[in-house]
Amino acid sequence: MWPRPLTPLRTGSLGPTAGLGGSSRLRLSVLPEDRLQMKWRASEGGGLGYLVQVKPVAGDPEQEVMLNTKTPKATVGGLSPSKGYSVQIFELTGSGNVLLARREFVITDLKSNSVGRSSWRPLGAALEPTPSRMGSLDPEPQVALVPSQDPPTLAGPQFRCTPPTPVDMIFLVDGSWSIGYGHFQQVKDFLASVIEPFEIGPDKVQVGLTQYSGDPQTEWDLNAFGTKEEVLAAIRGLRYRGGNTFTGLALTHVLEQNLKPTAGPRPEAATVVILVTDGKSQDDARTAGHVLKELGVDVFAVGVKNADEEELRLLASQPLDITVHSVQDFPQLGTLAGLLSRLICQKVQGRSPLTPAAAAPAPDPLSALTSLVLTQVTSSSVHLSWSPAPKPPLKHLIVWRPSKGGIPREVVVEGPTSSAELHNLTSSTEYLVSVFPVYEAGVGEGLRGLATTAPLPPPQALTLAAVTPRTVHLTWQPAAGATHYLVWCSPAPSKGEADRREVRVGRPEVLLDGLEPGRDYDVWVQSLRGAEASEGRGVRARTPALASTRLGFSDVSHDSARVFWEATPRPVRLFRVSYVSSKGGHSGQTEAPGNATSATLGPLSSSTTYTVRVTCLYPGGSSSTLTGRLTTRKVPSPSQLSVTELPGDEVQLHWAAAAASGVLVYQIKWTPLGDGKAHEISVPGNLGTAVLPGLGRHLEYEITILAYYRDGARSDPVSLRYAARSRSPPSNLTVASESPNSLRVSWTPPSGHVLHYRLTYTLASGSGPEKSISVPGPRSHAILPDLLAATKYRVLVSAVYGAGESMAVSATGRTAACRALHADGSLTGFDLMGAFGLVEKEYASVRGVAMEPSAFGPTRTFTLFKDAQLTRRASDIHPAALPPEHTLVFLLRLLPETPREAFALWQMTAEDFQPVLGVLLDASRKSLTYFNHDLRATLQEVTFDLPEVRRIFFGSFHKVHVAVGRSRVRLYVDCQKVAERPIGEAGSPPATGFVMLGRLAKARGLRSSSATFQLQTLQLVCSDSWAEEDRCCELPASKDGETCPAFPSACTCSSESPGPPGPQGPPGLRSAESAPTGGVGGVCPGTAWGQWDLGRVMMCSLQEAGDKQGVWSWSRAVETGMSGSQGWREQGPDLPGLQPSPGSASSQGFRGVAGARGTSGERGPPGVVGPTGLPGPKGERGEKGEPQSLATVYQLVSQACESAIQTHMLKFNSFLHESTRPPMPILEAPRPPGTPSEARLPGEGGRGGHRPEARGTRPLGEGCGGTAALP
Repeated sequence: MWPRPLTPLRTGSLGPTAGLGGSSRLRLSVLPEDRLQMKWRASEGGGLGYLVQVKPVAGDPEQEVMLNTKTPKATVGGLSPSKGYSVQIFELTGSGNVLLARREFVITDLKSNSVGRSSWRPLGAALEPTPSRMGSLDPEPQVALVPSQDPPTLAGPQFRCTPPTPVDMIFLVDGSWSIGYGHFQQVKDFLASVIEPFEIGPDKVQVGLTQYSGDPQTEWDLNAFGTKEEVLAAIRGLRYRGGNTFTGLALTHVLEQNLKPTAGPRPEAATVVILVTDGKSQDDARTAGHVLKELGVDVFAVGVKNADEEELRLLASQPLDITVHSVQDFPQLGTLAGLLSRLICQKVQGRSPLTPAAAAPAPDPLSALTSLVLTQVTSSSVHLSWSPAPKPPLKHLIVWRPSKGGIPREVVVEGPTSSAELHNLTSSTEYLVSVFPVYEAGVGEGLRGLATTAPLPPPQALTLAAVTPRTVHLTWQPAAGATHYLVWCSPAPSKGEADRREVRVGRPEVLLDGLEPGRDYDVWVQSLRGAEASEGRGVRARTPALASTRLGFSDVSHDSARVFWEATPRPVRLFRVSYVSSKGGHSGQTEAPGNATSATLGPLSSSTTYTVRVTCLYPGGSSSTLTGRLTTRKVPSPSQLSVTELPGDEVQLHWAAAAASGVLVYQIKWTPLGDGKAHEISVPGNLGTAVLPGLGRHLEYEITILAYYRDGARSDPVSLRYAARSRSPPSNLTVASESPNSLRVSWTPPSGHVLHYRLTYTLASGSGPEKSISVPGPRSHAILPDLLAATKYRVLVSAVYGAGESMAVSATGRTAACRALHADGSLTGFDLMGAFGLVEKEYASVRGVAMEPSAFGPTRTFTLFKDAQLTRRASDIHPAALPPEHTLVFLLRLLPETPREAFALWQMTAEDFQPVLGVLLDASRKSLTYFNHDLRATLQEVTFDLPEVRRIFFGSFHKVHVAVGRSRVRLYVDCQKVAERPIGEAGSPPATGFVMLGRLAKARGLRSSSATFQLQTLQLVCSDSWAEEDRCCELPASKDGETCPAFPSACTCSSESPGPPGPQGPPGLRSAESAPTGGVGGVCPGTAWGQWDLGRVMMCSLQEAGDKQGVWSWSRAVETGMSGSQGWREQGPDLPGLQPSPGSASSQGFRGVAGARGTSGERGPPGVVGPTGLPGPKGERGEKGEPQSLATVYQLVSQACESAIQTHMLKFNSFLHESTRPPMPILEAPRPPGTPSEARLPGEGGRGGHRPEARGTRPLGEGCGGTAALP
């Protein structure tokens, strides 16, 4: 449906008098196929064209159509013959729309009447048009009226604009929260419609776009795309951001970023900025808009819904009837697009063509500003200064805002200026300050710096001016920047808030009354400025006990004092207080009400003794007098002297005021030590700084200051020594990485007393702002926190002395990108198992995760179920962006429960959970896919589906390396390279996204489903070569005894040395299933059984003696095994040991039944492999297996056999020791004595034993391979 406009820009007079009447103004004719032809009389004004609106009278919005034309005729088709319609004709003008004619009709009625009847009626609103082609006559436009959600398409040729000069067109689009996702799509359609008529190309029209809200973001620069198709595709892919509406900051962004030379503006091109917004700016946009217009930029302003039209008119260029447009809602933007395209075309066509030679020259790179210095930082102001450019700019634009977010402010100063003062700042706040030179051809490169305002200073020098039994008079020195003071008082010790009294005062003094005599009070004072408050300063005062006949004095200064007395029980009408100096030259008098207990005396002379009399005047005329004496103090001197160097040979002297009032003038003298002429100046008494000229760089000076008061008194002089040559800089500056986000800076301190060091650091590229910290003088190192990982920084350190600051020394250093995975630092990266809590101490708190022992050594195996939902912030795992070359390493096992659909083993997403980087496993295709976004944020992926990859999906553990380089991706399975695929260079993943494990590929959001699988290792290594170095020691089939440590064994015995001889053993039995020979066993010292190993053939069948049902039975042939360890012999006095019999080269079995004594034999060589079992039935053909599957069985069986053997040996050993006769085999016939074995323990030969004849019946005494068989 073509969107229906709701409100006009301007509505002409409506009714029959608006134009010619009836059929003389509008004629309707029915053409074949029920097409309607409309003709009307052309207007005399020669407007921009006409807008035709046809809609059903019944109000069916699906049948409404609008079209525009230059000629006074149009044709529409697809009308229903029996339905009633209304047609309206509007004339388009530069300032709005004028209704020319309106008529209702039915096609069947028009057919029966050759002449249509005109029907005029007033309308409540006119519509915002989209006029047709300007400057030429159009053929009659035709449109078919059909139900559709798309706008109608004109049958005639479309409007095209070919300006005589190149055009740089920059769209500034409001992306704040008030727009909304649905309306933002309509804004994108509007942008595409505005661009459509223009020819896009490097020498024609260039289009750039910035989306703004709280922080402007350049979506693409002017030189990013060279064709219209690329620009329209970029608009379709534009993503809605959301935020606040800072239009002023956005216009400043256009000046700073979109018009800088690297963004592609052309000196000979006309520059047009189209602002689209739906609200009032939350900052000051007028300054940046004024600068843009002064640079010759044509600014068009389009407002939607709640946009402030007055603000749009201030921002837009002249004439405003062409450059300012407002619509009431977003659907109306569609009707404005065509008109705006034509007005832009008209505006740029009106410009005289520019040639490169005639165009204003681009700013000279040598004309850039340098050396931005932020000094004189107070709690509410900062002084800026910079080195002027060789070619002075027209103006300077200064922008400042809090670095942690806030409303930016800006000011424009004249070109010759090289300094400025920023006022009304917030205390204890870090500000980002930028200064840009503005030339005729554009805005040059700016300077940026950071400055942190000082805290609001607290009150100083709290003084108890007067303390009476019921009052406390407190004074203090004024705090710079404070507008009020908050004073609170409470008894000491305080009983809570109920005892606390507060008062706000505007002067640096307060009188607290209503106190109790003889009690302690805590009084605190804070400086206030608006909502800001300083630290508190406190003092404790004790009110004196009541006195009846004495005058007391407090708060005595050089020019005032307070006299107090105790209230009398008798009513007093008035107190008259007089004072006179001891020499009679100065006197005065004041009065106080009858309920007063104190009065202030002044002004007094310093260092003078006064006699004070207080006369009590009672009702009726009687009186009484109290007398006392006081001596005023000496006038105070200035304090807190300090010196700041200025350019050239000047310094600035700072001091704290000598007194709150009474100072007439300060006299300052500076004299070079040794020979030299003294200099002297005087400054008014209300100042606290002075500039001293003519100080040589290599001389030492004594600077003296004193104060003269109005009473003629002079303070004591105060001096300091200033010497520039003593300000040596630090040396041996080194910068080293402390962590991925911090640097350690150290230096050798210079000689001399250093107050503190100033550390300034910034990106080595020079693109970021400068930051500064202060380090106390005794220290010689500092840690710089909160840095960007894998980034190079430049650090400057200077020493600050009492007489000034030294020159700065500099060094560079780079922060680490990755953490150490190995203790020796040989491998760096990120352990994702620990990051997601997949460790033994944390897994219990992770939902949907179980832990079990691993078959591969001590490492634990973690099972992730479908409700695991493992998600972490990317910044919590790796604070910096991933290095372009990295390797994802994982050891996993897919389970029968693992879904057949694809899932992301590991992936990174944006804030909206859209994947941008990861590894997918697809069980249905048996493939592995790596994907990322290239430099232009386009998805690219590589898929591996080779036979080696399919093994991952067969239910056993596999170790996989996905090694990502700058132009290729290599895949390794079980440390064997499988394949290599090319890939484009990757873009940086978003720093504010998420990292997820096991998320199904079709799932989105934070609570979507996960895949089920087992995971033992997951690492992100900061190198693409680790796969070539890794040995896969976790996999038994890949273990290399020389480079991989052995798995820990459950047996704690040692096989390094044989034990002592044991007693003679009974005759044993030989099983028909035993291997031909076995290794000679060693012994465990102090035990009856030695360590055992699995051999080449591993057979195990255990049954408990006397139990009809076996505990468990298992038999399996293994192609390769380990050689058997030494046998055993029992310990006993003077008794020969048992003779060994052949056995499989595997774990040691339990002891057999005692046999006859045999003769000694020599140690024999290892036996050969035993016979192979009968083949089983033929199974179905399967996929190729892998060695570690057998190794897994090997490990599991060895653990199970060892545990079962130890259990049965304990039972059997107890049985042998309790028997009083040699045990005999059960259900076995005797056999002839056997021959000695090839390998025996020392001792005599055993008696003949029995050999079972049937397969599967084994006597007690035979165990797993490695058992010595008895003859």
